[in-house]
Amino acid sequence: MGSPADYTIIVLVVALGVAVWTLLDRVAELKRDVEALKKKLGAGEEPPPAPPAA
Repeated sequence: MGSPADYTIIVLVVALGVAVWTLLDRVAELKRDVEALKKKLGAGEEPPPAPPAA
């Protein structure tokens, strides 16, 4: 069996992995929300062409 310090390190590594996973999930969710808002507001569309100069 390992020492208590070994188990502590394993628990901390697992907790760090969960935190990183959660952070990446939140960032991806935020990116999806921003893209949805852009699409809803029409920010991603091309502007109409300018009329020719006279």
